Amino acid sequence: MAWIAGDRVVLRSWEHDDVRVRWETDQTADNTEIRLRDWHEPPRSLQQREAEFEAQQAEPDASTVALIIEAEGRPVGDINLFHIEQRNSNAAVGMSIWRAEDRGRGYGSDAMRALLAWAFRQMNLHRVELSVDPANAQAIAVYRKAGFVEEGRRREAHYTDGAYTDDIMMGILRRDFEAQAQSTPRASEATPPAKRVATQ
Repeated sequence: MAWIAGDRVVLRSWEHDDVRVRWETDQTADNTEIRLRDWHEPPRSLQQREAEFEAQQAEPDASTVALIIEAEGRPVGDINLFHIEQRNSNAAVGMSIWRAEDRGRGYGSDAMRALLAWAFRQMNLHRVELSVDPANAQAIAVYRKAGFVEEGRRREAHYTDGAYTDDIMMGILRRDFEAQAQSTPRASEATPPAKRVATQ
């Protein structure tokens, strides 16, 4: 199995069973999950989700690496690199911890550190960026802890719940990550290179 090891989590490729777990999580009333993605997905049936998964496996997107966050032997979320640009050596990152009870346990922070270590040291990326809702203080704290810095703000760029809200743009460079890794013992542990990483 393809994997990237953190201190508390393992990042691995998506499997068919993960699609059902993710779909079942979406059926709950909890809609406060930590997301970075700048879109809202319409409701889809399990059959639609499974069909999309099979299509993505058949024709993987070379500009995306989609991984499951696994902790304590079960999937707790997903984390993705997308808009990967080989020429400029940069990408965007998106992360989601699916269940409320799994948030605040350090899974997201550990997953982000592990993915950044792999992205910079194995993929040889130079820069990783994200966008986040200014009201999502918990997510912003996670990203700052990982070494992201605020680079700007897109005013009224996101429409949700009948109102326009800003997006905070954050980014991290490889040298920033390595400097933090040297000063933070836990983050300095090298992430073992994955043998392969399947994209969703």
